[in-house]
Amino acid sequence: MTSPTAYPEVPELLLAQWQEMMSIVSADCRVPVALIMRLHPSQIEVLVSGGGDSPYHPGERENLCTGLYCEHVITTRDRLHVANARTNPAWDHNPDLRLGMISYLGYPLLWPDGAPFGTVCLLDRDENHYSEDIDKRVGLARRIIESNLSLIHETADHRRSIAALRQSKRKLREAVLRANAADRAKTDFLARASHDLRAPLTSIIGYAQLLQGSGGTVAQHAQTIRHSADHMLTLINDLVEYAGGSLRDELDARPTRLSSLIDGLAREAEMLARSKHNRFVLRTAADLPGVLWMDARRLRQIVGNLVENAAKFTHRGSVELSVGHTTEGAPAACVMLQIEVRDTGCGIAADDLPRVFEPFFRCGDSRRIEGTGLGLPIVDLWTHRMGGSLQLDSTPGVGTCIRVAVPLKVGTEQDIDTREPDDDLLPARFGAGRRLWVVEDTAETRSQLVAILEQSGFVVDCAENGLAFIDAIDTAGSAPPSLVLTDLMMPGADGHAVCAAVKARWPEVPVLLLSAQASEATAGGDAFDARLHKPVAPGRLRTRLAELLGPAPAELPAAPSAAPASRPDAASLARMRDLVELGALSDLVEWAEALAAQTPAHDAFARRVLALTDSWDVDALQALCR
Repeated sequence: MTSPTAYPEVPELLLAQWQEMMSIVSADCRVPVALIMRLHPSQIEVLVSGGGDSPYHPGERENLCTGLYCEHVITTRDRLHVANARTNPAWDHNPDLRLGMISYLGYPLLWPDGAPFGTVCLLDRDENHYSEDIDKRVGLARRIIESNLSLIHETADHRRSIAALRQSKRKLREAVLRANAADRAKTDFLARASHDLRAPLTSIIGYAQLLQGSGGTVAQHAQTIRHSADHMLTLINDLVEYAGGSLRDELDARPTRLSSLIDGLAREAEMLARSKHNRFVLRTAADLPGVLWMDARRLRQIVGNLVENAAKFTHRGSVELSVGHTTEGAPAACVMLQIEVRDTGCGIAADDLPRVFEPFFRCGDSRRIEGTGLGLPIVDLWTHRMGGSLQLDSTPGVGTCIRVAVPLKVGTEQDIDTREPDDDLLPARFGAGRRLWVVEDTAETRSQLVAILEQSGFVVDCAENGLAFIDAIDTAGSAPPSLVLTDLMMPGADGHAVCAAVKARWPEVPVLLLSAQASEATAGGDAFDARLHKPVAPGRLRTRLAELLGPAPAELPAAPSAAPASRPDAASLARMRDLVELGALSDLVEWAEALAAQTPAHDAFARRVLALTDSWDVDALQALCR
């Protein structure tokens, strides 16, 4: 019979309305007392007392288990009518009789969940059989009160929900703050990891490009080194992008000679296979298309990951790469390029097969083997973004076979620009003895940059870090250099400090930032005159230096009557405008490079875009694409 203590209190305004209602009921029914009682754990309380001659006062309480009329109503949860209690010995000990209340009509009041709230009742000093009309009036009062109780209950629930929501929002804000802090820590880690991983590749790729100009066997070996370093750079980029959640969705389809692509893939695959003492086999169909439109970088990445996995899990066995095609299932003017990588390695357990495409998942035996667990997920990602399909068959102890099929548009030789890309050309000697500073804390990268710059005819001074450079120029009394090249992340004084020191001493000397970080376009404001991303190709470096320094004294510029740069069509300019508005720096660089490669007439325009992009001159870029 006890009522829980967790129910809400009745508001004062509602109590006043109930008081007015029970006074009206008392008068209409011509009884001295009309009550609303509230139940407590061991007592019952007069909540509202209506009537001109009521001996009951709000707030008074009576203990339970004393024989009260209302106690009987609460126990039975049913209507009670007592016409004259003096005629029934069961009520002899009823405390209400001491007050002279011998007749009673009452109904139980319940909360919406069925728990007892109390009673609504009439009491009289005379015998009273309470007419049907009076009974209806009390029943109506009961329904009104229980409707009010329902609203009180719902309001309390609503308030509890609001309080819980506020608590949840507070916890969510705290979680967001923690997540933001973790994201900043992750971003900082990825920036440092990107720098530390890419910096050695700058030297590898740079020296490989220098050796490619030597000719003979050395050049062939250098080309293999260059291809392998490019592959490693792709893996590093994707690891950093994947971990940072910034892996771009766009594909850059360009006309590519399939035979050249296969030759490059085969050289890398053979090297990977032989590293584990495996035999490599290449099988190609006789009627392969000559030219296909594809994102060759992503396709190399797919095959490279598959071959690398096959080589890692195969020892003194064989790794086979097969390339074929079919028109079945391909869109119009396209073929399905079919690539199969088969090995005789350890295979994959049946329990692990459903999870091999999950990021960072490592099969049971593979935990002893180096790797990030991203190879197959990236293969799956780019295969499906190309609109292709992937099939994996594996038997433990026998080997694994993975088949990839991607739809590619058939191209022609006329689609290919046969001009050699600038990135693969060695710098010309346009330095003419001009002096540059190179500030770089990685010795291998510093030596490689010096070699490129000296081949280009520059005189180069070096500093092994920012502090050493600042100390050197503070004590130097010589003429200012023509330009300063600096890394970004260095101990003691970083690239921003180097740039600030140069601008303070020689405001007119340009500062070129060479950094392995993925994005530093806004990190130091507009202090740097230009930026290049490591690893930087000699051709791009030479182009940027030429733009910053202008021609050497012996290389006077041509007369100003030269024809203006040819502009792309309206659709291409609209694409450029979209990239500028989105702030898509790297995508804009790729767009400009593709424009120069595909349409030689737009080469000057593309170079202008690259120069403005490196300095991120948004106003000039917007004006250029109008």
